[in-house]
Amino acid sequence: MENNFPKLFIPGPTHVSKDILEELCTDQIGHRTPEISDLIGFIVNGIKEILYTKNKIYLVSHAATGLWEMGTKNSVKKGILHCVNGAFSSKWALSSSMCGFNTDIIDYEWGNGIKVDDVDQYLSSGNYDVFAMVHNETSTGVMSNLEEISELLKSKYPDVLWLVDAVSSMAGVKIDVDKLGIDFLLSSTQKAWGLPAGFSICSVSERFLDTSKTIENKGYFLDVEVYDKYINKLQTPTTPSIPHMFGLKKVIEIIKKEGLNNRWNRHIEMAKYTRDWAFNNGQELFPEENYESYTLTCIKNIKGWDINSINEILLKKGFRMDRGYGALRGKVFRIPHMGNIYMEDLKEYLNVFDEVLCQLKY
Repeated sequence: MENNFPKLFIPGPTHVSKDILEELCTDQIGHRTPEISDLIGFIVNGIKEILYTKNKIYLVSHAATGLWEMGTKNSVKKGILHCVNGAFSSKWALSSSMCGFNTDIIDYEWGNGIKVDDVDQYLSSGNYDVFAMVHNETSTGVMSNLEEISELLKSKYPDVLWLVDAVSSMAGVKIDVDKLGIDFLLSSTQKAWGLPAGFSICSVSERFLDTSKTIENKGYFLDVEVYDKYINKLQTPTTPSIPHMFGLKKVIEIIKKEGLNNRWNRHIEMAKYTRDWAFNNGQELFPEENYESYTLTCIKNIKGWDINSINEILLKKGFRMDRGYGALRGKVFRIPHMGNIYMEDLKEYLNVFDEVLCQLKY
């Protein structure tokens, strides 16, 4: 039976196409069988290609929030430095503090990107063995420069482990993990991967794993040594969300068919189209210049549009819009263009959005 749910144009969970949803209905298989090992093997090899890495890939059946603590509990001995420039980087830093780690923060105004000189200044104290950042702050639409950070860490702080949250950029933005030297890269699947929420992915370097082996009292559920033992058998420590795995296999097949460079370029082109739409409507972007995301555009509502009224009309027309995150609600609004959103979907949404603006006489 056809449902009447609106099409999602929010930054997560993002729209899931019917061909992917159908894969989640595949018959169940045992989680200790040759069938699951074949499935995991395909997924792991596919993710390695998408991330340009030879690192270990772990598949995790819970929110990426848990991977924040997997990253820190398996790496921090001396101290951790967090860059905070939005809601999710703030929560990750809070997580580290609540876990009892020596935690310091480089605190940026929301809308600003991470500056390599600031990271250099803090790391030069020698107080930290781990550096953590969010690549693409979903709350603000800010994407920071991984290449600059990589050059700094390689040249001046080669012993510092680098943890990166790529929840809203992985599978939508090119992240060359091995070239960059990222030790722990994490994401969930409900954003640029275009799957339902409840499943996550991480890439783990050998030196990260070696560090974990020297740390005690990590618990069991988030211990990467446990995950490593099972992934070496192409299994997971606990019963995984097998429907997500079938869906992820389908997504990887779609990405391979599209081609990696085509996928990265598609997201860049959609970002440019959305920014131009905002400018043509007299609005501004919320992120500072040169730090704009490729997977979602955060628009500063300088025209004073009634976002709640726009949302109500869009809902009647079959679209669920974003109205801004937390304290920014109404002051900004975000337009996602990632995963299963293609240029024709984006144009359809923005054309309907224009109709609503005309209806409200903006």
